[in-house]
Amino acid sequence: MHKAILHDHLDGGLRPSTAFELAKVLNYSPLLETDDIESFFDRSDSSSLDDYLEAFIHTIALMQTEENLERISYEAAEDMHKNGITMYESRYAPFYSVNETLSPTKVINSINAGFNMAENEYGIKSGLILCGMRHDFKNVDLVAELAIENKEKIIGFDIAGPEYDFMPSLFKSSFQKIKESGINITIHAGEGDGVHSIKDALSNGAQRIGHGVRIIEDVNLKTGQLGDTSKELIDKQIPLEVCITSNVHTNMYKSFNEHPIKDLIDMGFNISLNTDNRLMSNTTVSKEMQIAESLGITNVEQLLINSASYSFLN
Repeated sequence: MHKAILHDHLDGGLRPSTAFELAKVLNYSPLLETDDIESFFDRSDSSSLDDYLEAFIHTIALMQTEENLERISYEAAEDMHKNGITMYESRYAPFYSVNETLSPTKVINSINAGFNMAENEYGIKSGLILCGMRHDFKNVDLVAELAIENKEKIIGFDIAGPEYDFMPSLFKSSFQKIKESGINITIHAGEGDGVHSIKDALSNGAQRIGHGVRIIEDVNLKTGQLGDTSKELIDKQIPLEVCITSNVHTNMYKSFNEHPIKDLIDMGFNISLNTDNRLMSNTTVSKEMQIAESLGITNVEQLLINSASYSFLN
């Protein structure tokens, strides 16, 4: 039985030990000066989203060579395999790794090389979703063009980064080109911005919604009456890529008990359980399953099995 993870950021999932090893090779002082590399990256007590995101500066600094990208992607897939996952979707903003010796296509090839190594060794199938950074309009255009040029090497397209003030419709032309090229679309929405961002993502071709938990704001919890967007999600069974721990660590919710995942499942939303940023949130697939079970969700494993049926790897 296949089990899938659909929402996991490659630059948010390095092993602490690997980050330290690569920092030593590169003589990257911010990581060499810390006493505890795991604690350095752990943003479970972050004071703000900016504090949480600051950690990515240091992982991206280590992702500037073909060898490092290959190792990081291989280890990500290996870690997923060890957690019982057979289909792994990873996402990354490729231009973060482009430099004098590393072209955008080489970035994709290096990541896929790592995934292929893991598949040969463990049988796990992995695929890359390219992320455009929505606060940088030119970047989204470039990533869309890159995706189209390399559509046989990737499994999807996404826009990540700050949601507020950066609605998907601002990139309508890029999404249109992506759709016309037959590339799968998932869009971060309903995390940093509200229900209207989810509606906007759907109108721009989103087949899945990254996070999407704020759709709960489109439901009358007393009467159970659905708003237009929540009804569309349920009627079409659009998957929501939910990441419990990450939502708490970025201060969307104060505690796991406040997270709406159980309510969303009970209401009939199509929920996929995911890890988001394993390093920064100090989490694993197994930990997310345990948290979901503690919230009263029965047969959590079925969420991973369901995810496999709407994975872009199919």
